[in-house]
Amino acid sequence: MDAIARIKQLGMPRRNDELWTFFPVAKIPAPEFPDACASEEDFSGETDFAALLPIAQNARTMVQNIADGSEEMALLKCNNDFGRTILNVGKGAKASFEILDNKVAHSVSAERFDINVGEGADVEIFFANPANDLPLTFRHFRITQAAGSQVRFSSIERGNGISRVSIDDFLQGPGAHFEVRTLNMLGGTAESHHRLHIYHESPETTSTQLSRNLLDGSSRASYDGSVIVGANCTKANSGQLVNTILLSEDSSVSVKPVLKIYHDDVECTHGNTVGELDAEQMFYLVSRGIPKEAAKKMLMASFAKETFYPLPDTPAKKRLLQTLENV
Repeated sequence: MDAIARIKQLGMPRRNDELWTFFPVAKIPAPEFPDACASEEDFSGETDFAALLPIAQNARTMVQNIADGSEEMALLKCNNDFGRTILNVGKGAKASFEILDNKVAHSVSAERFDINVGEGADVEIFFANPANDLPLTFRHFRITQAAGSQVRFSSIERGNGISRVSIDDFLQGPGAHFEVRTLNMLGGTAESHHRLHIYHESPETTSTQLSRNLLDGSSRASYDGSVIVGANCTKANSGQLVNTILLSEDSSVSVKPVLKIYHDDVECTHGNTVGELDAEQMFYLVSRGIPKEAAKKMLMASFAKETFYPLPDTPAKKRLLQTLENV
């Protein structure tokens, strides 16, 4: 079944669809599709509207192959409303991909990334774009990982519209590791929604999720993270943590951790904290002559930067921390 037929079969996202629980689905405009789908791939198993949308709109596909054992850095930017990128990273390769925004405002834009990571490869995917006025944006990532591969996904979101990032990651070989570190810094009526499915399909695979939110105005954030550990995946290890600081009474966050574990020799954890800026730390700084607004910015900057300190010293870490210098 092609993407157009599948997306019509699924219909528009609804609130009772578990993939869209927290998203304002009423704000998604009904799309118009071309007469025929250019892709001949079978999408009958795809269930996510956002993953299908670029294909159904005949987005131009960009394919990049990274040779075995090579090192590469690349900037990825979609020049249209809809885009699709396929990245094939060879065995033992090292690759760094920074994703840039398409800043032309349209009612909706959607990108899909299919990333296939070879055995022992090391890949980082990140974006930290300036705040934008794009009204509605979707980014979907489908990542497969072979044995011993490492993938680090990091992002900073500061847009004024509504965004949704969805990730399906498949850990298909022993020793594969997937790490997610995201930071939302939102104000006004901005919204950021993250939906993850991490599939541990092999023994001794690991995954880490850390999401942090700084929410002001009437902004909203949500984190819907599922970890699925297969029946034969002994010694799988996964951890999920969401930390949120609410800077106003009207801001809000929704978190839904899901663990589906089909083996008893695993370690999986999840946690969630929501609060305000620490009053004792504020008092300490102000009592030493630091103006209240400056003290507030110091605490916010510290909270934000801690998200990315554990990353290795790579282009992603440098870019992400550089973005936070003037928080």
